[in-house]
Amino acid sequence: MASNHPALLPFIESRQTRHAYIDRTQTLLSAFTPKDQDVTITLPNINTNDERRPTSTYIIRSPSSKELAVLLDPQQCNCRLSGTSSSSIKLMYRAAGNGEAPSMATWDVSSSLKDQVHNCCFGGQVIIGVLLDGPDAVVVDAKRKRISNMIGISNNGLIQNSILEPGCAIHNNSEVSNTHVMKYAAIIGCGSLICTEETVAKASKSCAFDMYNGSMDVEVGPEAGGGRVVTVNIESTLVDVCHALNIDSNGGTSAPLLQLDSTKKDGKEVVMNVLCPHSSILHTPQTNHVHLLPHSSIDSATSVASALLLPQSTIKNGCTVSHALLQWNATLTSQSDAHHVFLMERSEVGPHSFTANAIYGPDSHVSGGEVHCTIFGPNANSHHQSLLIGILWPLGRGNVGYGSNVGSNHTGRIPDQETSVGEGTFWGLGCVIKFPVDLTSAPYSIIAAGVQLPPQRIGLPFSLITDGPGGMNQLTPGWLLHYSPYTIARSEVKFANRRTAKRHDFYTGWKILRGGVMDMLVDARDALLFPKVKSAKIFKGEKDIGGLGANQLTEKGRQIGIRAYTDALQRYALRGLLQRLVELVNSQKGLTLVEALHHVGLDDVVSQSSGGVGASSKPVVDWPVLPWNEASHSDPEALWKHQHSILMKEIPSIIRNGNGNDTLSQLLQKCIALEKDHAVRVYNSKSRDDVRGAATVPGYKDVHVAAEKDSVVLAAKEEAAMVQKEVILVEEALGGTAVRSRL
Repeated sequence: MASNHPALLPFIESRQTRHAYIDRTQTLLSAFTPKDQDVTITLPNINTNDERRPTSTYIIRSPSSKELAVLLDPQQCNCRLSGTSSSSIKLMYRAAGNGEAPSMATWDVSSSLKDQVHNCCFGGQVIIGVLLDGPDAVVVDAKRKRISNMIGISNNGLIQNSILEPGCAIHNNSEVSNTHVMKYAAIIGCGSLICTEETVAKASKSCAFDMYNGSMDVEVGPEAGGGRVVTVNIESTLVDVCHALNIDSNGGTSAPLLQLDSTKKDGKEVVMNVLCPHSSILHTPQTNHVHLLPHSSIDSATSVASALLLPQSTIKNGCTVSHALLQWNATLTSQSDAHHVFLMERSEVGPHSFTANAIYGPDSHVSGGEVHCTIFGPNANSHHQSLLIGILWPLGRGNVGYGSNVGSNHTGRIPDQETSVGEGTFWGLGCVIKFPVDLTSAPYSIIAAGVQLPPQRIGLPFSLITDGPGGMNQLTPGWLLHYSPYTIARSEVKFANRRTAKRHDFYTGWKILRGGVMDMLVDARDALLFPKVKSAKIFKGEKDIGGLGANQLTEKGRQIGIRAYTDALQRYALRGLLQRLVELVNSQKGLTLVEALHHVGLDDVVSQSSGGVGASSKPVVDWPVLPWNEASHSDPEALWKHQHSILMKEIPSIIRNGNGNDTLSQLLQKCIALEKDHAVRVYNSKSRDDVRGAATVPGYKDVHVAAEKDSVVLAAKEEAAMVQKEVILVEEALGGTAVRSRL
């Protein structure tokens, strides 16, 4: 493994832990080879917090004639052998000390067998773990009380070719075969828990499923006629997935990539189920080829085949699952069907969902719908019955409304169409999306309820698309910025609060109004400023305005978009300027205005007319730069450099009738004005809902938080007040009114 970035350590450690448990299985399998010989094996201790030493010595031997008699006696253990040779059974117990194994190898453990093993049929080769009162007792505390009260092996129809370590709990199962169960792990009330070479080979053939490396192939995008096949690893991040699919082709890759050694120890798959400490499989009729890391579980599922679960993940409540990788705290639940799926940390599928060939980003959630051949990005949600097919949505953060049909991927010839979706897209109730569609350059756009969206490419961010006159949808660019900034302000807080997948936090915490989005706004504003046709009241499609797609736009809507994009760009740049000045005046005393202007790169600014650069005649079809690959994502200096570049382009439209003598003053006053205007718009967008609701629904005011008390509105108001205070701080530090007159 070449990865050594600190952010990747949890992923690297996870892989090392998985391999350590598989190594433990391989070590214990070696004890089967000398059938009639006693074996002494030293293994790492499972719970190091409970142990004085990092390792313990275990004795693995054939039972004595007395022990075998106790095991088979109907009045004692009441167990049976399905074969004729008693040498297929071995006992395993821990020596009191690493040097005491030779003397303990002949201990009689009949009484412990009688207490812990009851009414089972054993076949093939089985290691039966036995707890001894002293050296290998289970620690009983509040966290482990439930499982420790069930320690033992009882009422199992058939156990064969399995390793049952001391301290596990295996009760009331029909069949347990080719399974390694470690201390504190449990298999209770299950039907068939097996692992066959046929299943392992089938998983490898169908999707290159590899339990040792924790990898498999997932095919996203087109259902047929091609496909984007990505090899995912159980420790992969979205950075890795996007890189494998070349989604980061624009801008390169600066975020750390996980590079793993894909070689196997001894070059051979371990054909066994592995249950690590504190994992469990409960009340599940069919389980085949699974590996459960500590504290993961399969509980009351219908069928699970070829699944790898990292700690705290779970498959439960009637799910049917095959070929699945679940990261930490991921969940498949409640009568969901999932096949060839990869769930990243804290993602959840269910209840009542059907999904195949899908990758779920951290903190995403799907319930009650179908998702196929899709990348479903972080913080994306689909909480209702809906359809997603062939969706490439790596940045997520959007919502899928009830009845949304984002899956018209069939041309009548072959289902080979796909759609690339922008960050924060909102699919309204009952919308119908006809493929192909590209919204990656129109982040945080809303497809209104009932809209039928024909194939197209849209490049106008924060837009609202509604039904329009004449059968052509109407688009209002920048609608979210202009009419509903409350949505954006609330989303910033919401995404921060809901970002619970902490291992992925190094790349998922990007801002909405960041450098890459600002670059999109520049391009979109240029397209609106320089339409391909002049003096039109209605602009129709891409032939009139670049990025308009297959929609129409009114002249009023064009002006709204220009203002919305301009205000957002200037607010972004001026806030960067103010922050830079505040940091300067707080760190240095006695600054002159000339020094301050030089520090922020405004010492040679001349106001001049700016008409933009003009709209591109032919848009480039490419992915936008991914937020974690933007230079400003983790580098404050790079952020300021970008803000400064935007500021220099915007200065001519901010400085009116000036000769440069009061440049800084005008910029700071504009910053105050934009923040106040933003706070007012945040309030107004929430207040409109209050007024409409109170005029429509009885008792609305009694159960809704009014705009005046809303936390998002209050935060925007406080932000505007803070900006004004910071401007005053800067002006006073630079000589007060001199800022306005001394250049």
